[in-house]
Amino acid sequence: MFQPSADRIQVVLYKNGIRPDLVQKPTLQAPFTRLDLTSIPGGIGIDIHLTSGHFVLARAYPDANGRHTLVGLTLASKREVDVLTNGMAPIDWAAIGRSEAAEDKAAADSLPPPQPVPVVRPPVGGYDGRLHTIVIDPGHGGRDPGAIGPRGTQEKDVVLRVSLLLGELIEKNMPDVKVVYTRRDDRFVELHQRGRIANQAKGELFISVHANSSRVTKAFGAEVFFLGMHRTEDALEVMKKENSVIALEDPATRTRELTDEELILYELTNAAFLSSSQYFAALIDREFIGHAKRHSRGVKQAGFLVLYNASMPSVLVEIGFISNPAEEVYIRSAAGQRELATAIYRAVGEYRNRLERR
Repeated sequence: MFQPSADRIQVVLYKNGIRPDLVQKPTLQAPFTRLDLTSIPGGIGIDIHLTSGHFVLARAYPDANGRHTLVGLTLASKREVDVLTNGMAPIDWAAIGRSEAAEDKAAADSLPPPQPVPVVRPPVGGYDGRLHTIVIDPGHGGRDPGAIGPRGTQEKDVVLRVSLLLGELIEKNMPDVKVVYTRRDDRFVELHQRGRIANQAKGELFISVHANSSRVTKAFGAEVFFLGMHRTEDALEVMKKENSVIALEDPATRTRELTDEELILYELTNAAFLSSSQYFAALIDREFIGHAKRHSRGVKQAGFLVLYNASMPSVLVEIGFISNPAEEVYIRSAAGQRELATAIYRAVGEYRNRLERR
């Protein structure tokens, strides 16, 4: 997407076989005045014209299921738009065709005789479509014990053990995948720092492990979250509990709460991460049911600060209710911890296979 002037937005759609006559033009309303479609090599160019005096900043992104391309407009000042478009000229769609045709002819003329060697295309942006680094985040730690069970079991201890077991399984069975932990011992790590560790490690998958609690001691089961606006009251309560750790952070560097606007913007601008996160969360939920025989409370969205700061597909896993006496026994047992870690590991394996097949 390109915005060369205040009254013009240009979007390029690359897809083999797409033509202007295949695109259904919408009925335009203010501030839109005209929509022009032009064939270019490998796709189409779109010009969206706006009435003068409307100042917006535009972004384009695919929706979560990949079937629609959305253009989002944000109201802006004239100065902001002037700064963005200063010195820019619209894309000349016809020139793209002439330029690429000339380049193709020059390349064809200079090619050596065909050789029976497959051509390997370089990865886009340095990423080759494989899973290289997984970041595991044991929740809480140090002065933050997390939830505490009837027998005195502390969340920070059981999630650390499950996380270390998960890492061991990955390192043993996926030797080409690097495992990074946000903590390997009983220490306090601020929420924003956990995401920073993941980003600095160039992680491609972030797994935050937690144990749930409730005033209703009979509550039980596992659930998996990915980032977004909470859709249920239950998700809101879990989010509040996990985000409450900011009260223990240093006031000078304390993480702030997310606004609804920030979460909505995240959903709109990180569709690829959200789609991958939701898919991975569903795989974990499936393995909890099938392998660990856990009761599933489903896959949900909520505004977890620890996920917001990790720029990669991310999930927060609640392995069970430490407040439930029966589940506390299971969660603190060595057999239960290995079963839970193995279920998450199996989901990682399926996610990796799917990623690398595609």
